[in-house]
Amino acid sequence: MLLVAIVVIIAGILCVAAATYVRHDNESRVGRAKSLVHNLQQLQVGESNSKLAAAIAAEFGNAPPPANFGGRYPKENCAAAAPLESCAYILAMNDSPMQRLLLKHPSLPHFWVRDWWGYAEISIANGTVIHHSFWVWYRSSNDQWRGFAGSEGKALPKYERVQARISDSYSVEREDTSMSPDERGFGLQSSLTPAATAAERQRASHFDFACLAQSQGCGEICEVMPDAWRDFYDKRGHLDVETFGSAYLFCSKLPK
Repeated sequence: MLLVAIVVIIAGILCVAAATYVRHDNESRVGRAKSLVHNLQQLQVGESNSKLAAAIAAEFGNAPPPANFGGRYPKENCAAAAPLESCAYILAMNDSPMQRLLLKHPSLPHFWVRDWWGYAEISIANGTVIHHSFWVWYRSSNDQWRGFAGSEGKALPKYERVQARISDSYSVEREDTSMSPDERGFGLQSSLTPAATAAERQRASHFDFACLAQSQGCGEICEVMPDAWRDFYDKRGHLDVETFGSAYLFCSKLPK
């Protein structure tokens, strides 16, 4: 009986220690994502030089080169030895020892680990930042894949299949993608140009990263990027809901 009690106590201690480590890891990964986005937002499209972008890539780590390039970056990647004049840095939003372990061994149980991933991109042309963006995809608390994103470039995105153009300098686009053969994900991206007003920037950049580290996870898109979601709904989203049903609301209830 004593041996059993000792084993139970040790198991309990290890369980608590593991949960504490994972909680800190979750918080650290979310802190990294928020900091990365904050740094992106300091870049001025058409004005910031490539040295500022390189400093961000050095701080957060450029994504590793694809295996099919033999461990070398393609010249389209600014981290290549001799990159093209037009190139881009690709940075992982979610990066930690725990995340790398789960990516390497996907069959491992994800106890307490929030299921999300994403990337950021900084595009350079002739030594100047011309575009930056980020995407985060997460499994929501209602077990759906959802995404939120922010982007700024010299012009708003063109030829998007589903776009709410709020003004000449601010728009919100809906993205849908295949996460697996039987799962689809939906996300919204807010897009700006350098001419965006302070109010537009505030609405487009209102993201809730904190839920990515919480035990219950993030809810629907309207909870994660509420202002941009509302702008999208008022301009375009309500038509999708009326046509295709409540699955395209991306919120637990209709707005007032």
